[in-house]
Amino acid sequence: MAILAAEASYWLYTYYPWIEAYFDAPKSLTELRRGAAEGWKDGYDIHHIVEEAAAIKDGFPDSMVNGPENLVRISRLKHWQISGWYQRKDPAFGWLSPRQYLRGKSWDEQYRIGLDALRREGILK
Repeated sequence: MAILAAEASYWLYTYYPWIEAYFDAPKSLTELRRGAAEGWKDGYDIHHIVEEAAAIKDGFPDSMVNGPENLVRISRLKHWQISGWYQRKDPAFGWLSPRQYLRGKSWDEQYRIGLDALRREGILK
């Protein structure tokens, strides 16, 4: 029992920041960008509103892809949820995944869908 309690304590110590971040109230885009500018924080990831790999493949410059307008700090767990959503087929995109649908689309369209994903997950007000 002591070993189990020690393992549970370690798990809680390690992952509590992730759980706490998951339940953050929605924030404004300015607040999310400010978090990215502040840098790393346990339980959070820096997220690209327009997906980094796709934007690079589509030929957008690094100054846009990794610029402050495209970076927000969000819950790591919600980041994983958004990444999963980008891979799943969706009737809103003609049964393509959002990632497939967005291939070759304009920066503005990719940015709009990225903001929609943040709203859907309760991250963006």
